[in-house]
Amino acid sequence: MKSHQIARARRGTAAGVVLLTALSLAACSEEVDAGSGEASSASTGASAEAAAALATHLQPLDAYPVPTEPIDASPLVGETVYYVPITQQSPQFSITGQALTEALGTVGINTQTCNGNGTPTDISACIGQAVNAGAIAIVADAISYGLASNAYDSARAAGVPVIIGNQVPDEEHPADETLAWVEGAGSEIQVALADWVAVDSGGAADVLINQSMDGTTPGYYVADAQARFDEVCPGCTTTINEVTSANFSLIPTSTSAALLKDPNIDYVNAQFAQNLQGTQSGVEQAGRIGKVKGTTGSVQLGGLQALASGTFLAAAGAQASVFQGWVDADAAIRMALGAELPEYTIPYRLFTQENIGDVTLSEEAEASGEWFGPATFRADFATLWGVS
Repeated sequence: MKSHQIARARRGTAAGVVLLTALSLAACSEEVDAGSGEASSASTGASAEAAAALATHLQPLDAYPVPTEPIDASPLVGETVYYVPITQQSPQFSITGQALTEALGTVGINTQTCNGNGTPTDISACIGQAVNAGAIAIVADAISYGLASNAYDSARAAGVPVIIGNQVPDEEHPADETLAWVEGAGSEIQVALADWVAVDSGGAADVLINQSMDGTTPGYYVADAQARFDEVCPGCTTTINEVTSANFSLIPTSTSAALLKDPNIDYVNAQFAQNLQGTQSGVEQAGRIGKVKGTTGSVQLGGLQALASGTFLAAAGAQASVFQGWVDADAAIRMALGAELPEYTIPYRLFTQENIGDVTLSEEAEASGEWFGPATFRADFATLWGVS
């Protein structure tokens, strides 16, 4: 189930937040080998569903899901699109911003980046700056409507369309000609990490999750992971440690405190890669390096290099951030021209010791998009936009 479908199911309840309906899964009569994801002969508490799904999470795409409806971008030459990430501490947003700039540059559109710094004040200032500068569109990455509702309302009233990425759509603010939602793979990545933990632990893990409190969407992603644990690993337990971009320096201390409070924790999930370093520092402070395994989402080159080192990080999920930049460019072009948007899908992949050796860990490979599949999407988008 896609993250927006999951979220809509939650918001349809009176409380507004419910977990996925647990599937009726029989316990596997085979033990799962943590290293390979293959089953052996003994009993385990991890579901065969997790092992089967894990094999898919680890594989690259056969092809990127590029839209098919062409549009002429030439009327927008010389115009400017603003990119506002919630925080530039995140390596994912850096890559997406660079890709957005490259993509729009192919059709002569300029890009201006403004760091949201994880605070409503800075985010609103960035959006206001975009409006005052006469931007033709604003791409707001991982910024919920509630974090900057007045600024969003003002931009839309001024005729500047807003594309909100990496967020569960807010049903109080449905998409229209001034607002679009381009979801990422946040839920899918957290579910993939849950599958990996279930398999790696043999069905009995105590997981600390450093959950981002930057808006409501990260909580939906974590709830999906917890629901997945209920489905495929009933012997797994989770503990939530709340962290924020605005209080980044407090992550080591809070992580250490959580580990000291529960010495049974054997997996630690830094929900997003910008929190990985602080999370690992907390593990070190607690004297638990080598005793717990780390996982994270939204990983980029630095995180994959850390995974390859084998020091702390054992599994990392990533979405195709370069492709997302080109998708955001496509959405900005179409909205600026008043065209209907296609349904976008942002791919993801899980990386572990099992497949990291097959990945080229270089800036060139990261920028190409090859980690996720055949990287022909640049030419495909250029053709859609009328670039010869």
